[in-house]
Amino acid sequence: MEDGAELIERVRLICGARNVLTDTAELLTYRSDGLWRTGPLPLAVALPGDGAEVASVVRACAELAVPWTVRGAGTSTDGSALSRSGALLIALARMRRILSLNLEDDEVTVEPGVPAALLARRVAPSHHFPTETVSTVGGIVAQGAGVTELMGLSLVGSGGARAEIRAGGPGYDIAAAFPGSCGEYGIAVALTLRLVSAG
Repeated sequence: MEDGAELIERVRLICGARNVLTDTAELLTYRSDGLWRTGPLPLAVALPGDGAEVASVVRACAELAVPWTVRGAGTSTDGSALSRSGALLIALARMRRILSLNLEDDEVTVEPGVPAALLARRVAPSHHFPTETVSTVGGIVAQGAGVTELMGLSLVGSGGARAEIRAGGPGYDIAAAFPGSCGEYGIAVALTLRLVSAG
């Protein structure tokens, strides 16, 4: 079995068959970004439902030496949402949960696929989250838009290992370096943000 076919079968077992897209007509949706630039068709599109599935998908890619690209809403303008030829595209659109919300401490933890507009509605009127973009929260942070302070993240690395990172911890401050990295350091499957008070 070719590596691509074997990976697709493994990803179907991880995410469920209906959450792995292989039909050319479906893949065409994922060829462009916010500037309507086009890239090659991905090998397939995986739509994991949570951080554990993301980690398992990335681990399968590493074991079978298949490259991957991560994508949020696909609204970026720097080409980072475009697939590479022969790569699996990992789309985070199903990961839309607000995991915790503590307005008293000005903190929220979300999955990366939460739309910015949805988060803005949930924290209003006491707090503010910018909605000048149609992007997801994960995309905003990955693009380094600087809309809020990243306090921590759950990160899946290139080999599929998962790490919990807090800002200001010992050693290299990955939480500070992650905004603007466009997936270079891995995939954030949960992000803790400092909210801006509207008062």
